[in-house]
Amino acid sequence: MSICVCARVNGKCIDEKLLEKVMVEFFHPKNSFTKEVNKKCVTYSGIMDEITISFVCEKNPPYNIYDSSIINGEYKFTQLLFFDVNKEKATVDTYKIIIDFCKYLKTKIESDILVTSDVHNDICLLKEQEMIWSEDISFIKKTDCDT
Repeated sequence: MSICVCARVNGKCIDEKLLEKVMVEFFHPKNSFTKEVNKKCVTYSGIMDEITISFVCEKNPPYNIYDSSIINGEYKFTQLLFFDVNKEKATVDTYKIIIDFCKYLKTKIESDILVTSDVHNDICLLKEQEMIWSEDISFIKKTDCDT
């Protein structure tokens, strides 16, 4: 069983090469990770024991719209990162790592990122130089990720 956290990237600005570089810089994996390439998705395992990351290079209408409570409307995204978190190993620190990774990725690209979860809906929006938190988030002390 797993929990899915998504990073919905507004613009088309990530490719596999950039994503792999950013993952290695941020996670510093002890071993080499595995990469499984499918028709519309690339999945990375072995970055962290409790997280598998899948990258969808391009989402097209009508599947690229998320009804966001943070912006009170539709958030259109072009690319998607799925963080498949092992439910039995997930902790608050796991969420913090995912959010910190998204913040790090944001420094490498010119696009907004909306972080959502199948359990918590909207978590935060990384927009330009600011981080906008969902009013409904209580599982994480927001100041822990604001540094």
